[in-house]
Amino acid sequence: MTGSGYGQPPKQKLRITPSARRIVFLTAIIGFISAFAASQMSHTLPFARTSLDLTEGQMSGIFAGVRAASLVGVVFSLIADRSGRRRPLLGAFALVCLASLVTAFIPSPLAYVVSQALVRIGVVAVAAISIVVIAEEVPANARALALGFYGLAGSMGVGFGLILLPIAEGTDNAWRLLFGIASLGLFAFPVLNRFLPESRAFVAAPAFPFTKALGMGLGKHFWPLAGVSFFVAAFSSPAFDFVLERLINDLDWDTGAARFLLILFSGVGTIGLLVGGRLADRIGRRPTSAIAIAIGLVGGIGFYTLDSGWFLAISIFLSTLGATMLTPSLAAQRTELFPTRLRATAGGWITNIAIAGSITGFLGGAVMIDRYGLAVTMSFLGLGLIIAILLVLRLPETKGTDLVRRKADPSGASQQM
Repeated sequence: MTGSGYGQPPKQKLRITPSARRIVFLTAIIGFISAFAASQMSHTLPFARTSLDLTEGQMSGIFAGVRAASLVGVVFSLIADRSGRRRPLLGAFALVCLASLVTAFIPSPLAYVVSQALVRIGVVAVAAISIVVIAEEVPANARALALGFYGLAGSMGVGFGLILLPIAEGTDNAWRLLFGIASLGLFAFPVLNRFLPESRAFVAAPAFPFTKALGMGLGKHFWPLAGVSFFVAAFSSPAFDFVLERLINDLDWDTGAARFLLILFSGVGTIGLLVGGRLADRIGRRPTSAIAIAIGLVGGIGFYTLDSGWFLAISIFLSTLGATMLTPSLAAQRTELFPTRLRATAGGWITNIAIAGSITGFLGGAVMIDRYGLAVTMSFLGLGLIIAILLVLRLPETKGTDLVRRKADPSGASQQM
């Protein structure tokens, strides 16, 4: 690894090649369907919780358990660095759809937990590998923007789930129908299997221990990135998953009104995916990420401490804007800081540490929510975002790094590529 000495070529006109556009389009399909499937557990929480006769604290514990199971998703990333990106990405996508099908048609609490754990494993793998594929296929001067488009597809999947949420109100088990809809993504598999190519950057090479690479220079970038991911996830995961619970069961909002509020103001807030991507490509990854985390913190705390409809709306917008601005910026930097033969593995382990952050947040919720309420719990978890901002500022700027042109050295740690 060359420290912070990343070669940055002269500014070029923003251009995405036809092959890169195809990659962005195909991964956007995967991202849309996977995000729709992943969001159903939180979207249907008010209905599934009462159907399963669970308290908010107990449901938080289930969320933590599902997140813990998803740590297995790193296996897909390890395979991606050893045999290529394409097959594990398609396999993870198929797992998401099939596990959603199980949730829909096997009506038992145990099947619900197990199948959603499998969905989460697939979703984690899809996100980690898709980011790598896009980063390796899209030119450096448009990389973060392309990742923003991928994130936008995922946000549209989440939004589509909100649009269909009234289905869950039909009967006691109507919420399962939404998981059935998620399984329809299997119809896209033949198209993806035919047209999704292997990454141009991937070259088969003997396995190199990731722990050894950390000791040879990668650790100084890995651990700050991991810390950012941990603290962001510890706050954002429970903050996102309890949004409808707060509006419907805590503030007594009608489901339709709560859904409208989220669709409108979180929908507008997703412009952050494009804003964050463009800013990251223009002014850099570090300042964009720091600004994004600060905006998300203000919005997230506001949502759980304020009761007025307009303040809630503004808070939803700000929290969504901050979260979506961070997505392409941090994703681009994460891929640019690691060599090709360890890029997916590093991303997978960082994702696992983010999952550990989610688990920590949900376990904190399981202990604190029933005793102190959502507002106090989320405010406490929000303190970690201040640490995340400080960690972001310790990372080197990687804007403009070429991920394909240069080759990795045998150790996989002494050069960027």
